[in-house]
Amino acid sequence: MRQFDFVSYFKALAAKPQFRRDLLLGAVSLALGLALASYWIGEKKPELPAGPPVPSASEQVSGSVTSEPAEPPHANETAPAEAPEAAHLPEAPKAEEPAVKEGGLPAWRRYAAIPETTPREPMVAIVLDDMGPNRKGTERAMKLPATVTFAFLPYAPNVAELVRAARDKGHEILVHVPMEPVGSADPGPHALRRAQSPEEIRANLEWNLKQFEGYVGINNHMGSRFTANAEGMRIVMEELKPRGLMFLDSRTIGGSEGGNAARAVGVPALTRNIFLDHDEEGAEVTAELGKLEKMARERGYAIAIGHPHPETLQILEKWIPEAEARGISIVPLTAILRRHEAS
Repeated sequence: MRQFDFVSYFKALAAKPQFRRDLLLGAVSLALGLALASYWIGEKKPELPAGPPVPSASEQVSGSVTSEPAEPPHANETAPAEAPEAAHLPEAPKAEEPAVKEGGLPAWRRYAAIPETTPREPMVAIVLDDMGPNRKGTERAMKLPATVTFAFLPYAPNVAELVRAARDKGHEILVHVPMEPVGSADPGPHALRRAQSPEEIRANLEWNLKQFEGYVGINNHMGSRFTANAEGMRIVMEELKPRGLMFLDSRTIGGSEGGNAARAVGVPALTRNIFLDHDEEGAEVTAELGKLEKMARERGYAIAIGHPHPETLQILEKWIPEAEARGISIVPLTAILRRHEAS
């Protein structure tokens, strides 16, 4: 039986123009079909469910703002007893931005506490720093029998609520802005530091100023390193000036540039004269109050800084009415600033 010759058969077909045209059309159709099938499968591919978000580096490491063992403090540079956890710091509330509006009063006058009686020399202003973290001490300080100036730490829990309560009781308010000290003590979150750029200094200062409202100015929390930096303090004063705020130099280092920077920019400023309590024991408070009273009689006024420690408050509760009976006027800080403005 003769075998069919497939090779000769396909050669004969390939020689026909119609066969070549049909073969080309078939190949093109097959390619188009494959392309359409691939596209359709890709479009209809089901989406996989999203997995849990990957935490950021800051979320992977939880911790609190801690301080290394402190070196001997520079002029009372000690951290408050209760340090805040960085992960739980409050977002900046929409606090009113103090500003000098056209024809209006500067913030240091607008929010100044009104003394119970007309201040007369000798005058003493008592400023209590580190207000807020120690709530028990803070609330006790609000009951002092005189108008006192309170410097609240901006990162304290519920600080805006505490500030409102203090103002309702007639006290005057400062923002106690954390600034870099000499040594290893931790001033807290959003502190102003020498290594920061001008933009970082302004951003951190703004965060501190937005935590509450109704304050007359700022003073430095720690800051022996930062306040000695003329350029950094100039930036701070340039931010205080348009807001109408004053500056109290806590004077944690002898070479502070706070006063020079304030004068250069035109910010009203005062300087602390006496530290009442270098430690929490309060052993030296009575002696320092004696120095304070003597200075006020010699100069007409004096400014003291203390803290809401139990011993300090106990001594002040007794000393204030006795000093007033001896003719000392216990006044808010702005009363002394007004005296400077008038002289």
